[in-house]
Amino acid sequence: MSFHPYRQTEKIGFGLLIVLILLWISGCQNRPAPTNQPEQPSASLPPVSGQPVAGLGTDAQPATGGDAPLTLWVPPFFSINTANRADAVLAAALAEFAPTGSGLSVALVPKAERGTAGLLAYLLTAQPAAPALLPDIVLINSYDLPRLVSAGIVPPLSDEESGPFAGIPPALLASAKVDDLLYGLPFVANLEHLIYQKQHLSLPPTRLADLLEQDQRLLFAGGAVDEYSLSFAWTLYLMNGGAVDDQLHLTSPQAMVAVFDFLRTGREKGLIPDTTLTLSSAQAVWTFFANGDAEMAVVPASLYYNQQGEVGEIGFAPLPSLDGQPRSVITAWSFAIITQAPERREQALRLLQALFEPQLHGEWSWSARQLPTQPDALAYWDTTDLYIRFLQKMLVDSVLAPNPHALGDLTRTVAQAQKMLLAGEISIQGALETLPFRP
Repeated sequence: MSFHPYRQTEKIGFGLLIVLILLWISGCQNRPAPTNQPEQPSASLPPVSGQPVAGLGTDAQPATGGDAPLTLWVPPFFSINTANRADAVLAAALAEFAPTGSGLSVALVPKAERGTAGLLAYLLTAQPAAPALLPDIVLINSYDLPRLVSAGIVPPLSDEESGPFAGIPPALLASAKVDDLLYGLPFVANLEHLIYQKQHLSLPPTRLADLLEQDQRLLFAGGAVDEYSLSFAWTLYLMNGGAVDDQLHLTSPQAMVAVFDFLRTGREKGLIPDTTLTLSSAQAVWTFFANGDAEMAVVPASLYYNQQGEVGEIGFAPLPSLDGQPRSVITAWSFAIITQAPERREQALRLLQALFEPQLHGEWSWSARQLPTQPDALAYWDTTDLYIRFLQKMLVDSVLAPNPHALGDLTRTVAQAQKMLLAGEISIQGALETLPFRP
């Protein structure tokens, strides 16, 4: 055995692997041929060799007496614990990377995205108590990456190490930088956009002022006040030219005044329903939107792409902006290499190069319904699909979300000001006074 998908409570047998691989083969046969592909993709999707993954088990020990497996701690969306095509694509690729008899093995250890049993919590706990238990690689939310850097868990990538990943746009690479040093390689992106009920709205508004002049309601997660939530006010501020300086001051009071004025006016006109104040997650927004509580809503691309078929005729569009230009705010998940042992670090880099190969990155992300960070990977999606073309443009036109850990309490302060403003507990001036603007 050379490849070990790891699970804490449930054993994954050989039968599941066969199902995964058959699903991958079936998916490749049934998918329409990708359009607008790069002229010379660097490699094809790894084939399934004779018996690359026989005898799967739950432990993280190599089956052939070699070195300990190359271990990755990953969020659930990157595991192979279910029989779907994304898992099959990943299983086949990892089996190709570490074939039977090679002396090399790989172990995936799924952990929760966040919380006390999440990736960040486990890493911060293991580092001082049992550093030998740390993985070689982690796929971590870019919000949490600076915490790992501050704890001394993740070393920076050298220019030589990061060179093969030039397909990641510089703007997205910035999400994995701390003090101008690169610590991770963004693999999955996400951004928020507007969705709307086509039976009630033929063309969505492109400007915030236009939204206030019509009678369609808008939902967003107005009750979310935590470090992982991009409040709508914060998103609107960033996508309309607002920024934060090195002293953690907001640089554009004009943009924030416009945002708060939009929120207050929308609330007074009933265009932002009472429900908004009770919603603290994108999933909750989707549920209330599906139940008819509003004709428009703000949701992340990952949620829309996974659930768009559940609610009638739903359209998509950029978020309304002050000037009508389409843009959003991007977040990302990045691979960070933790091991500093030269041989294992080299193996980790080779594995990541295989995962970032555009066709594999594209096939996996399409099947997993996750937005890839490389434009060349998106070219392996069905680019005749209008939504895919929309995402391609939004990835280019959008701005990167500043890291909330670097901002301290600022993002929560903006979210709290938004919540109080929507609840009528504070005026626009009062909301502005809670925020640190540049002198």
